[in-house]
Amino acid sequence: MILREAEAILQDVLGDTPLDTFLDDILGKRFLKADGKGGALRAAMMGQDAEAAILADYARLAPKIGYHALKASGPAPEIGPVADAGAFKAKVEAFHANGYTVRLPEIRSLTPELDRFVRALELVFHQPVKAEAFWSRGDARAPVHHDDYDIIVVQIRGRKRWFISTEPNPLPNAWKSVFDGPPELGAHEVIEVEPGDLLYLPRGTKHCVDAMADSIHVSIGFVPLTLREAVIACLDHLSDFDRPLREPVGARLAAQVARGEFGELPERIRGAVEQLTRAVASEGFVADALQRRSSRAIGDMTKLKPVLPSAPLTADTQVKQSPLAVAHLSGGAGRVDFAYPGGHHYIHAGVTEALAFMVGAPEFRVHDIPGAMGHDVRLALVEKFVTTGFLQVVES
Repeated sequence: MILREAEAILQDVLGDTPLDTFLDDILGKRFLKADGKGGALRAAMMGQDAEAAILADYARLAPKIGYHALKASGPAPEIGPVADAGAFKAKVEAFHANGYTVRLPEIRSLTPELDRFVRALELVFHQPVKAEAFWSRGDARAPVHHDDYDIIVVQIRGRKRWFISTEPNPLPNAWKSVFDGPPELGAHEVIEVEPGDLLYLPRGTKHCVDAMADSIHVSIGFVPLTLREAVIACLDHLSDFDRPLREPVGARLAAQVARGEFGELPERIRGAVEQLTRAVASEGFVADALQRRSSRAIGDMTKLKPVLPSAPLTADTQVKQSPLAVAHLSGGAGRVDFAYPGGHHYIHAGVTEALAFMVGAPEFRVHDIPGAMGHDVRLALVEKFVTTGFLQVVES
């Protein structure tokens, strides 16, 4: 998947909302409801039968389900493995009977459509993205809460009524999870959604939800790169070259915290911050730090599953990028870091032109790869990328 393809996927899902408007004027600022154009595509994001897709994955999902309710009418059933799809459905219905909404985590791989949308978000933001589904009965209600990550919600089946705060959004840090008491919704809008509708809520947006009919919706969570994380990326980059930043300073931290006496640590921290300030002022440092951060983000994505060819590769072999393949190229010290989901290839900088071609071309033949090299080198590169799942052979 290349960037313009990922952006096209996002635009198709957003429908009437221009992608630039979403990225520049909505992301992190306010909630959005998208309906109309793209509704059929969104409604089919979990396939033609979302319930069947969920139940078919009973062995993986049943031990992981979560649940919530504003006022449950009875205790939650025990969570654990089930024997088959029928038993899984019975377990879900037992939750529903007591007023619970069932949460199904890690569902991005249930359908190719959902998986590609999640991957498109990961490529655009260079950040991890997760997907989960919520399955509720028509009388289910959720308490007021907020998420510590941005969410894109797509209504798949049934109807729901959302109560969404219109108060200023604090954009809370993820670790701030201790509250003085139950959150209050305050000033809010009431939004009804039906199959194919999309909602976007920035993290920290207080909301609650009532099901109006038996319902399934998918919730896709992510946090766009923040200034805090960009600063951390610069510090990480500096620490790669500065050993003192990697040395331990908290061997007696518990005792120091208890006494409120930190010795020379505050002065060392001040010195490190001054060093970072000088570094970010130098030419190219910030750009290099963000390149390294993107390389790590891509490499940390879920590993691709290789599809091995049925015949040996030749110069005339046609290959294509795998459906979930993305890559990031960065370089230095005479080598290129080719980051792909699940790892990195470190390759001599002399083939940079060839690598850039393979990243930017969704489909090509081995002999199309540019650069001053023999076909043996081209074949070796393609074979490397096929075995790690980035490329697949187009079988005739």
